[in-house]
Amino acid sequence: MQKGVNSSMAFEGSIEDFGVADVLQLVNSQAKTGVLTFHYRKEIISLGFENGMISSAFHNRKGVLKPIGDYLILTGKISREEFSKFENIAKRRGVPIVDILVENAVLTKEDLEKIIEFKIQEVVDELFTWKKGEYKFRLGDRLYSKSKYSVFVNPQFLILEGMRRIDEWPKIKKAIPDPKIVFSKKKKPDITVEIGEQEKIILNLLDGKRAVEDIVETCGLGKFRTYHALYNLLDGGIIEKSTQVIKPKRRQKRLVALSTQNIIGIISWFLAILFLLTNLALSVYKRPFYKKYVLNYKKTSVHIKNYNDKKIEEAMEAYRILTGGNGSISELEKTGWFK
Repeated sequence: MQKGVNSSMAFEGSIEDFGVADVLQLVNSQAKTGVLTFHYRKEIISLGFENGMISSAFHNRKGVLKPIGDYLILTGKISREEFSKFENIAKRRGVPIVDILVENAVLTKEDLEKIIEFKIQEVVDELFTWKKGEYKFRLGDRLYSKSKYSVFVNPQFLILEGMRRIDEWPKIKKAIPDPKIVFSKKKKPDITVEIGEQEKIILNLLDGKRAVEDIVETCGLGKFRTYHALYNLLDGGIIEKSTQVIKPKRRQKRLVALSTQNIIGIISWFLAILFLLTNLALSVYKRPFYKKYVLNYKKTSVHIKNYNDKKIEEAMEAYRILTGGNGSISELEKTGWFK
């Protein structure tokens, strides 16, 4: 349900009550300028509007959508070294990197507009997968106010594309459940469908080694279009799942070179530990050899023994005087003088 709708067109609500398509249509129908932000937990998607048309998009979740820089590098439009050089220039001048790329003829204005449109479509496609979340429209705000290059995409087109892709996604995901699956071309394909331009791009990248996630990064078509093209090729009998499984790369073990001194030290430590363990084991059965040199503190002192003997003699003598008995130790024990 919408909250806070007023004449200035600032509003907020939940997509469970007022869906993504409805919110986009509302801003478009009123031809307003501002930023529409959706958030769910820590994830945020923002869409910039100019007179009801979408002019920019932003998604804060890493690993879902590649930034424009990564997209240009992965698709071979610019090298990583060149991009870093232009990125430093953009930071010094305080302008977007795309402005520098156009100025230096790395991209044409038309190329840039196509890339921005493509990235907007990617963000909106991702937004249509959300089932929960909150939204808020801020009138008059702009996402990228410094950029002098912009596009204007009709939300109605994005809504139709987004709804169509959401309907098709379950069957595509069922056929391609894992991004690490590897596809290869059939040697004798049974071509039952006409191959489109996107399918031709994907077919040229299939070498029996690249996983689906690698193709998504390098083809430049985006996640949905790549999966859709793969599904069409698979369903048309042109490609097949490869038996090869992409496994995580194992870290190579480092070989450590040991010097002679290190080896002697290791052997010495080993022998010392072995000696202690052997001596501990022998102590269970017999007294270790070195204990004959150790003073036994449990043995009764000579002085204490002499003192005890003297006390016994005195007790025996007192017994004989008092009782007239013989004063033997056994007799003293029987009569209770000794315990």
